[in-house]
Amino acid sequence: MAFLWAAAQALAPELVTWRRHLHAYPELSFQEKETQRFVSAQLDQLGVFSVREIGGTGLVADLEGKEEGPWVALRADMDALPIQEIADRPYRSQRKGLMHACGHDAHMAMLLGAAALLAQHKPWTKGGVRLIFQPGEERAPGGASLLLNEGVLSDRPIRAIWGIHVTPQLPVGQVGLRAGPFMAASDELHMTLRGPGGHAAYPHQTPDPIAVGALLVTELQAIVSRAADPRSPTVLTIGQFHAGEAPNVIPTEARLAGTLRTFDEGWRARAKALLQILITQKTQAWGLTAELYFAPGYPVLYNDPSLTKRTEEWLRALLGDTAVQELPLWMSSEDFAFYSQVVPACFIRLGTAGPDPSTQQMVHTPAFDIDERALPIGAAVLAHVALQALSEGL
Repeated sequence: MAFLWAAAQALAPELVTWRRHLHAYPELSFQEKETQRFVSAQLDQLGVFSVREIGGTGLVADLEGKEEGPWVALRADMDALPIQEIADRPYRSQRKGLMHACGHDAHMAMLLGAAALLAQHKPWTKGGVRLIFQPGEERAPGGASLLLNEGVLSDRPIRAIWGIHVTPQLPVGQVGLRAGPFMAASDELHMTLRGPGGHAAYPHQTPDPIAVGALLVTELQAIVSRAADPRSPTVLTIGQFHAGEAPNVIPTEARLAGTLRTFDEGWRARAKALLQILITQKTQAWGLTAELYFAPGYPVLYNDPSLTKRTEEWLRALLGDTAVQELPLWMSSEDFAFYSQVVPACFIRLGTAGPDPSTQQMVHTPAFDIDERALPIGAAVLAHVALQALSEGL
C-alpha cells in the first residue's frame, strides 16, 4: 500500500500532462477519435496491456494474470460537452464551443495512471484487470449500453466494476460513496404543441401554444408534488421553450423539452404515463394538438452494498478514516448505471475542490476546473481497489 501511494505521487507530473493535453483537445460524444489515439499511445508505452478498440471511439485494455480466474474492471469516460470555456489558462480548450466541463479529461488521466501503477505492481497470478475508456457518456442512450452490447463485461469473467467521478462538492483528499441507489434515473421529454396560428391582437380567434406551454411548465409540477411518493426523490425540470418569430403573431407551434429524474422504476413508468395524459388533455382543452416523445434515458445507478462496503474499507486503509464519507442521493445521472445492472458495481466520487475558486465551480459550467492534486489520489484509488479485489479473490 505504501508502495502504491508513493508510486502514484511520483506519477503526478505525467498525470497533469495527460490531463492538460486531453483538456486542450476535447471531442464530443462518439467523436473521440483523437482522444482514442492519444490514450492508446500511452497504453502502448506501458507494454503490458492488450489494447483494442470498442464502440467505435472507445478502448479496452486488458492486463491478464498467469492463470485463469476472476476479472475486475475500471472505467473512465472520454467525451466533452458543447460548452465554450471562459477561463484563460494555459491548457484551456483549443476547440471553439467544446470543453471538458465534466472532468472526463481527469477521469482518463487517472485511469491511465492506474494502468501505470498496475503495470508496475502485478502481484496476482489469477484473473486480470480490464480498463474501459468509454465514449459517449454525455449523450443518451450512452456509450455504456453500446459497449455492453459488444460484450465489454461478458467476454471475460468480470466480477465487479468501479468508476470514479470528480466533484467540486468535496475538497481534495476526500472521497465519497453510497451503498444501494446512488444516482437518479433520467429521461428526456420533448413536446411540440401545434395550432393554426393567428394575429396577436385577436387571441380569442386562435389557440395559443405559448400560453398553453406556459401553463404546462407550471402545471406539470403537480405530478411531482401530488402524485409522487414524497419518500422517493423526483425532479421534473423544463429546460427548453422555443416558440414564435414576431411579437405580434401567435405562432403555429411551441417546442418544450425537459428532464425527469426518479429513483424507482415503477414510479418512473407511471410518471411518464401521467405526463402523457396531462399534456394531451391540457392541449386538447385549448384546441391544440400535442406530440410527446421520451428519449431513452439512464437507469438508477446502483452501488452493490457488499462491494461498496468492501471498497469503503479498502479506501479507509489507503486514505485514512477521515478521508472517506457517505454521500446523500444524487439527482444527477450517469450511464455507468447500465454496468451496475450487469455486475456488482461501485461508483466513487473524488473531491477536486481546492483554494482556487475555479476548482469550486460546478460541473457543466464554462469556468469549471479541478485541483490537480486530486489526480494521483484518483489513480491510486482505482489501482488499489483492483489490486485488493484480485488479492482477496473477489
